[in-house]
Amino acid sequence: MKVLAPLYAELAERYRVTVLALTSAGAYMRKLGIPSLGFKDFAFTGSYEIQAYGQRLAADIPDNGVVPREETVAYLGASFIDLVNQLGDECAAYEQYLEKGRAAFLPVASLRKMIDELHVDAVVTTNAPRAERAALIVARTLNLPTICVNDNLWLRGGIADVAENQLADRICVLSESVRQELILKTSVDPDVVVVTGTPVFDAIKKTPRVRSESNIPRVLLADCDLPDVHPYLDLRSIVPGIGEAVRAELNRLSAAGVVDVWFRPHPSQIYDYSAYSACHVSEPHENLHERLARTDIVVTAISTVGIEGRAMGLGLVSIEDTVWSALESYEVAGYSTGIRNPDHLMSAIMKEYTSLREETPKLYKGFASNNIALVIEDLLSRFDN
Repeated sequence: MKVLAPLYAELAERYRVTVLALTSAGAYMRKLGIPSLGFKDFAFTGSYEIQAYGQRLAADIPDNGVVPREETVAYLGASFIDLVNQLGDECAAYEQYLEKGRAAFLPVASLRKMIDELHVDAVVTTNAPRAERAALIVARTLNLPTICVNDNLWLRGGIADVAENQLADRICVLSESVRQELILKTSVDPDVVVVTGTPVFDAIKKTPRVRSESNIPRVLLADCDLPDVHPYLDLRSIVPGIGEAVRAELNRLSAAGVVDVWFRPHPSQIYDYSAYSACHVSEPHENLHERLARTDIVVTAISTVGIEGRAMGLGLVSIEDTVWSALESYEVAGYSTGIRNPDHLMSAIMKEYTSLREETPKLYKGFASNNIALVIEDLLSRFDN
């Protein structure tokens, strides 16, 4: 919903927009003042069978969460009945739910009832794998225009499945490199995939940068814990202790006066930067966008701060061959200059810094909300004809 929420104002000026903000997304939309509907707002979810299943599945869920109890019950009950009908057996549905949890749900029948009741002309979703995927399947069955907005720069999260199964008439992606990777790895028609950007980055693109009065690169280390061994998978860092070594090298460069370095810890990170006295610390409570506005280069392993910086037009140096980059790499995605040895930090920083003077390597042109609205407008005109 963080992807689609910024679209609401843009689309509401042109169309009658109904937002299905199911389960936890409802609280997010209410906070933003965006009108929305949940499972509980549809009469069919009040049936005895749905309520009975929902109450049973929600029995161990606390009542003090962000999702109202009645929404939880309606969602679980309706989704579970759909699962029972898909498998043709209640016991099999319970077994699958116990094994996979909510990942077992694909509530196509429930979304069909919602879409029929709302009399929609088009469906816009992200690549989320349950209710939003079900909405795309239903829209395809009804021959409604479908637009899927990929919610990150990776193909994980289901966008490849949406593309491979031709569930969307248009797939909106963050950048040209994501577009090319999706075309390469699936059988999707290249004309279906459009570079629009992602609305979550629009705000940072609108943040004005504060230019430096010196020629010294301003570097932000978007820090995180870099364990030598992956906590869940059989993966090991090729360079043990790389995180500490990168901090030490940045501290040395900052002490030498060749870069101006700030450390930004990950929100969940327990940190102590007292050993790096030449570097400043951007505490988690500091506004990230304001800090990025005073930055030239982001250094990180895999933090999303790196891609936020790219959206603003900053350079990006990525720490490669970690347990995280083995799965997702900014360098492989074509967004960064990668390093595998802390001794290469300065040359990578200067490479990115020099490129900033030649061009502004932003991820996409304009603003994603407007770009996506134009894609929707074009698609609807094609269906009308």
